[in-house]
Amino acid sequence: MIPSSRLALPNDKTITISVISGRSKGLAHRITNPKNSIGNIGSGANIEIDDPRVSSLHCAVGVTEDTVRLCDLDSTNGTYVNDERVQATNLEHLSEFCVGSTVLLVTILPKRPTDIR
Repeated sequence: MIPSSRLALPNDKTITISVISGRSKGLAHRITNPKNSIGNIGSGANIEIDDPRVSSLHCAVGVTEDTVRLCDLDSTNGTYVNDERVQATNLEHLSEFCVGSTVLLVTILPKRPTDIR
């Protein structure tokens, strides 16, 4: 995972994680915290997925000014990017990753002028 001292939301980008396949399809979570957890319903994770194959705290997404980092949290069924099980990897705009039977999509877009503070 990214050291806590480096975690920071970018000022010029909006990051969203959307469920594109699985029981929670249609769920979209705009990242408003640089440290995020993904887990099963009722787990207390920042992003809760309705999927029995997703662990309570399955993986984490850490954000810095220039990086979105995905880290598996020793989940039972693993975290996959491009059909490969990963422990940690950087994600880019339109990266897809899989937890349990659920596929998620990351979008990283420039903020509109009205969104920038």
